[in-house]
Amino acid sequence: MTISSMNRLIISIVVLFCVHFASAVRADAQNVFEQTVSFDKIVHDFGDIMLSDGPQECTFKVKNISDRPVVIHRVLTSCGCTEPTWTEAPIRPGDTGEIKVVFSNDQGPYPFSKSVTVYVAGLSKPVILKVRGVVHERQKSLSELFPVSAGPVGFREASVSLGQIEQGLARSVEVEMANTSGRAVEVRFADMTPGLTVSMASATVPARSKVRISCMVDTRGTEGQKWGKTPFTFSVVVDGRKYSKVLTVEALIKENFASLSESQKRAGALPQFESSSIELGVVEAGTVLNGEFTVKNIGKDAFRIYKVDTSEGGTTVDVPEPVPFGERGTVRVRVNTKGQSGEMLNILTLITNSPTRPIINLFVIYTVK
Repeated sequence: MTISSMNRLIISIVVLFCVHFASAVRADAQNVFEQTVSFDKIVHDFGDIMLSDGPQECTFKVKNISDRPVVIHRVLTSCGCTEPTWTEAPIRPGDTGEIKVVFSNDQGPYPFSKSVTVYVAGLSKPVILKVRGVVHERQKSLSELFPVSAGPVGFREASVSLGQIEQGLARSVEVEMANTSGRAVEVRFADMTPGLTVSMASATVPARSKVRISCMVDTRGTEGQKWGKTPFTFSVVVDGRKYSKVLTVEALIKENFASLSESQKRAGALPQFESSSIELGVVEAGTVLNGEFTVKNIGKDAFRIYKVDTSEGGTTVDVPEPVPFGERGTVRVRVNTKGQSGEMLNILTLITNSPTRPIINLFVIYTVK
């Protein structure tokens, strides 16, 4: 073997190792909670099921990634139609437990989304899992079930939510995609927003069939620049033809306080708003309204607002500079009521650096005649 050949072999091995290592690091950050446990998924989608199919079961895998045993204390569901069972024995470091959920499927045809709340020893708050799907009384065509189309392939809806993600971590969700045509197609994904990875097991989707694609948002790919409600988009390329921004993956990105001790969290920024709502009266459509909220920081660290999301269009919000301990700041809001009517509840969602109040909702109330 020549020196150049040896060098090429070494370079290839190093590249393969780096790719594998990067993939492992990315996977390790996925669905991790407080560096204690990781879940193989946080949402299970049963997809389309028939009322005649009877009960449906799914399993969530829980891995102990800490250095001490963990215990799943209890699991609660939001509805009596979902029944959980779980690994009750301590899960040793590196080992995996299970949470099984049975959906009774006996309440008639309807779309369902049920919460599964998991209490794990060592976590400061429970983990919220979801089971969802659509129950049908009669068979429907793929075109009816997947109306958001990209040529011959389709999705159920134009957007999917990943819920809340802390900075430095990742979350994933599986989304069903269907080939509604009578021929096999080749599918790939492009133009992904930084931080989003979309993948599927095979590029070929058989005729009139459904496949699952994995959408993962890794906040490290956003370089810490994205906060609050953040849309991630991608293009679907079908047999070489590109369809742009067919599906949006939404995530609410918030601060990560996992590295702080309990005493550090208690000493962190702590906002105290004089009021959580303001009423701006009755106005004509097109009126521009102005209001403000006053906040005092009673925590030791300076209080910072990273971003404000609003529930109504035509709303702009000015936030104060970081508010030192004992000082006050003003959140100013301006609403253009053009196109609005009736009683309005405009929700301002603040993403902050407060360990105890990372997400704060303020309310602007008014009526447009």
